[in-house]
Amino acid sequence: MNSSLTSKIEPKFDSLTGVYERSAIEELAKSLLAEKHPFSVFLIDGDNFKNVNDGYGHKAGDCVIKSIAEQIKSLFDGIGFVGRFGGDEFMVVMPDIVEYDAVWAVCHDLHAKFEEFSPSEYPSIFITITVGLSRSPKDGSTYDEIFAKADKALYRGKQKGRNCFIIYLDEKHRDIKVLSSDAPSANSMQHHNTIFEILSRSDQLSQSIPCLLNFFTTNLMIDHVAVQGKSEILFSEIYSLSKARKFSFVDNSLISLNINPQTGMFYVNETAQLSKANQDTLFKILEEQQILASCYAEISYAGRFYGYLRADTTLTFRIWQRSDMDLLLTAAKAIAMALYFQHKTLEEL
Repeated sequence: MNSSLTSKIEPKFDSLTGVYERSAIEELAKSLLAEKHPFSVFLIDGDNFKNVNDGYGHKAGDCVIKSIAEQIKSLFDGIGFVGRFGGDEFMVVMPDIVEYDAVWAVCHDLHAKFEEFSPSEYPSIFITITVGLSRSPKDGSTYDEIFAKADKALYRGKQKGRNCFIIYLDEKHRDIKVLSSDAPSANSMQHHNTIFEILSRSDQLSQSIPCLLNFFTTNLMIDHVAVQGKSEILFSEIYSLSKARKFSFVDNSLISLNINPQTGMFYVNETAQLSKANQDTLFKILEEQQILASCYAEISYAGRFYGYLRADTTLTFRIWQRSDMDLLLTAAKAIAMALYFQHKTLEEL
């Protein structure tokens, strides 16, 4: 690392991880901006960290945070400055490297650091990260502008299902509105209300279900959402930006083996896990459709089974969030109730 750059950062270090404190890494970014020195900013967030604290305790949480810091430091040693932003959030300032292909390669290498990674003390905890990146001077001339752009990219990555990296591009991300920490619950209530509003727009489910699937692909940014009956896909919506376009029916018997009887759901964040669980038939079917993550919600009510509401992502894995699955399950049960009281099956729509 250039010694003149090293001298610009205060020797203030986080006691848990040994990386720079937030104030030090922020001051470095502001100093580089003042000197018009090009740099990239990485905002790095551990995925679903709350689940670690809740399930394993704060000792395990501290171990995970330290492990994330060590993995990040091992990549940026000599090319960037690593700071802990708070909790399981980190910020990296990388001087000089700002060309798209170059930062994409660094993001790819960083993401690869966390493939099937877990702390040695807690091998059952698998750590993944979401990364948002912005660049100076391309994305702004002030710290607030650069940070806001990186934050939008990070937020977009969380919307996609986490475990990914997003490089801010103004033409793609300028209109993203980052919700405050108080907003998710209100947003969830709004989405639940929208599900019932869509399903009640028409007394014909055959008209309202396609609108509902479009809502899911657009708002949750899922490549493919479909309703499949007992032997075929009956309704299907493919996200406009999805690279994969050919999806086919998945035998319900393969899904029912995995359905959680308490929730009526089955999900897999990485379809390769199916092969490890000796479910090669299901894995190969999904692989043929380029599906890397999948979620199924049972359309059933009062003991009657109608089919599944399924959501698939391609080309990138997706860590299914409880909020996403909650919405899919709500929609599946709402469809089932409508079918039950109309005395119809999916095939009769």
